Amino acid sequence: MSVIDVAHKTVHSDAHGGSAALATRLGMSVAVLNNKVNPSAPAHHLRLDEAMAIMEFTGDHSIIQAMAQRLGGVYCEVGVAAKKDDLIMTALSASACQGNVMNELHQALEDGKISCDQRVSLNAVIQTALSELRALSQHVDEKHASDNPHIVARWQEEGRK
Repeated sequence: MSVIDVAHKTVHSDAHGGSAALATRLGMSVAVLNNKVNPSAPAHHLRLDEAMAIMEFTGDHSIIQAMAQRLGGVYCEVGVAAKKDDLIMTALSASACQGNVMNELHQALEDGKISCDQRVSLNAVIQTALSELRALSQHVDEKHASDNPHIVARWQEEGRK
């Protein structure tokens, strides 16, 4: 689905109060917001700060997911940073999520086809696995920084992360 189609769907979702509720929160008229997310109205454009506000107000990150997909990437949410001694637990959780992906895929392919519902379910468990792997990456970086403060200090002086 295109980015503008996703924005249109998000804005008009009853789960978020629809375009009237969002327009009020964004400080614009319903007509203006509807035009900005109307795929048939190319003269009106949703600004990045408005797209960001929509995602923050709704908690629906479909817009950024569509952007990332269009650019050949992925967007994954990472939960609140865990304690540094949770590295092993994060690694185990990431591994379990990968097992969940394989289990879901195995079930989906039992009949040799992936249905629409199975696709949605697979994408959800894949998204969870990606988030866990990203959290693991952050924990590895934190552990490296605490174990090697001299290297991190040098990198900071050089402008690297």
